[in-house]
Parts: sequence; C-alpha cells; structure tokens
Amino acid sequence: MTDTNEISGQRDRSPAFPVVSLETAIGKLTEFEVHFKRTAARPEKVGDAWSIKTKAYVDRISAALRYFGLLEYQGAGKDRSIVVSEEGRKYLRAHQEETKQQVIKAAALRPKQIAKFWDEWGADRPADAACMDDLIQNHGFSDSGARDFLKVYDATVTYAKLSDSDKIAPNLEHDEADGEPMQPVQDFSPIGQPKPRPGGRSVHDNPEGFPPIAVREHERELTTGLLAKDASFRLLVTGNVGVKEIERLIKKLELDKEILADQDDGEESSS
Repeated sequence: MTDTNEISGQRDRSPAFPVVSLETAIGKLTEFEVHFKRTAARPEKVGDAWSIKTKAYVDRISAALRYFGLLEYQGAGKDRSIVVSEEGRKYLRAHQEETKQQVIKAAALRPKQIAKFWDEWGADRPADAACMDDLIQNHGFSDSGARDFLKVYDATVTYAKLSDSDKIAPNLEHDEADGEPMQPVQDFSPIGQPKPRPGGRSVHDNPEGFPPIAVREHERELTTGLLAKDASFRLLVTGNVGVKEIERLIKKLELDKEILADQDDGEESSS
C-alpha cells in the first residue's frame, strides 16, 4: 500500500506529521540498515537505500523516520549525516518479538500530532466526519491534510496495537511548519562514559572524581568537560534539544557571565 502523499512530494501547510505510517517507516528503516549497514549516510545519499531519486520525497521519508525516532542526525553543517538511532538499533537487533513491540509502541506515540490525538481520542476515535471537522476547524489542518493525517494515524495505531493503557512517551520531535523535525542532538558523551538507561534512573560517576549525580527519568547527559583544574561541568537535558535550544543556552550563559562580571567588579571596588 502506498502511503499518503508519497507520490506528489509536496504537502500543504497543515501541522507537521509523518507522511508515512509506522509500518512503512519500519520497512524503510530495515532497507536503510541493509544498504548502509552500520555506517552513517550523507543526507543526499539516503535515497539510495530506497531506490528513490526525488529529493523532496527522500527528505520527507527521512523526516518521517526521524519523527518516529528511528533515524537521527549526527554532526552538524557540512559534516551532518544520518544514522540509525538507538531505538532503531534496538528494534533491528532484537530477537524477542516482545522487545520489538515495545519499540514499536514507543515509536508510534513519538510524533507530536499522533500523540496529541491519541491522548484525546484513545483507542475508540470518533467517526471520520467528526475528526475531520475537529482537525480543520480547531487544529489548523486543511481538508486534504486532515484526510492524510487520519490515514497515517489509523495505520500507525493499528500496526502498533495500541490500547488505552498505552501511555504517551516524552515527545522527541519538533513541530516545524514545513514538516521537518528539529535536528536531534547527537551523543556528546565522552567515550566510555556510562549513559542513563532510557526511561529509567541511573547514577553517573563524574570522570573528574566529583560526587555522582543522579540522572532522573527522561533526563540525558548532553555533554561534560573540564572548566578548570578543580572544576568541571555536566549538562543534563530533557526533551528535544537542537540548534535553537543550544543558541538560547549560549545566550543564557552569556547573560550569567555578565552578571558574574558585575559582581566581581563590585567586590573589587568595595575592597
């Protein structure tokens, strides 16, 4: 079955959502792994795995897999590439069907729009006409966008075998108007640095010998490093962190730097 809008390569300005269902995305993930194996792929080469040459179509399929958390960006700028995510690898390497199903359920509820309406509709969604009116009148969908979303939504919920007991996982995608999720952050942890278990709690030993810090559920370590001989830092984040969030953090640190500088000037003048 061909998923919605796969031929046209274009979509209206409805809220962003994956252009293919999760079942199709899983198939594309497998093809990506077979073609590139465990190596990173340049964005312009990703279509080779799917025998697709139309760039717009390749970009939208790739974006859909990132929405579901199966692929992710690595690096930035000219060095940016696309790799299988941790969740994608977990699915591909799993031997137990139960493990695969856990990944599928989590992936199904990762895209923002699917999670939003699963929370509202649950396993027994209203009739198509009622959903169409709700999507168009209250949520900014066009007529065609609403129809396409319902197709992807229904196919994904059915494939994942979701029930009312399935909870919404922390959202990892960014709702951009053009349908492109924000670049997920690559793993900046030093080699050999232990990482928190997804969805669980862990304690990381500080590489510089400082007391361990508990990493709460849904937190992850973005980066660590030395500030001075007797000072180090660890940056813990939650949710999706991309270029915009990093830029805001830099501005925040620059403001803190100015405040500290003012304090130092005040101490010097008082002495």
